[in-house]
Amino acid sequence: MSFDVIIIILQTLGPFTVLVTVYFLVTELKEQNKVARANARQNIADSHQKLALAGMKKDIVAAKIKLRNNEELTKEENANYLTYFSLMLRARENQHYQSQIGMLDEKEWSSMLTSFKTLFKEPKHVEIWEYIKVTFSDDFVELVDEQIKQSQIYGTDAT
Repeated sequence: MSFDVIIIILQTLGPFTVLVTVYFLVTELKEQNKVARANARQNIADSHQKLALAGMKKDIVAAKIKLRNNEELTKEENANYLTYFSLMLRARENQHYQSQIGMLDEKEWSSMLTSFKTLFKEPKHVEIWEYIKVTFSDDFVELVDEQIKQSQIYGTDAT
């Protein structure tokens, strides 16, 4: 085979190899996106589990019981509960961020958003939110304020 024939064969195959390479790159990116989304979801689940366990600590449970019974919290209970509730909201802010960048699908985000309606049934939570909301991103503040507003207007079944 002459050198010219080899060059013509390579020039003919060149575009096909580019297409095959692009196909494999697109496939790999799709897989990486699935893995990244799964990792984001797992991190959210891990965070939720840690918060749930923290919420089972004796001092937090005592504060929750007092709040449900409309009893005043001591200064120490109030400080502990403020920290706990702030961490809960930080986790929710992260969920919102993950949703905004497309790492959570609409169904997942919708179920997480529903939790706001039950979270803010407790007047103490609204009180804490009003105190700490200046420390959160503007779009998250807007989202939470809207959820609180809907809960107050329509009750906790509002969507």
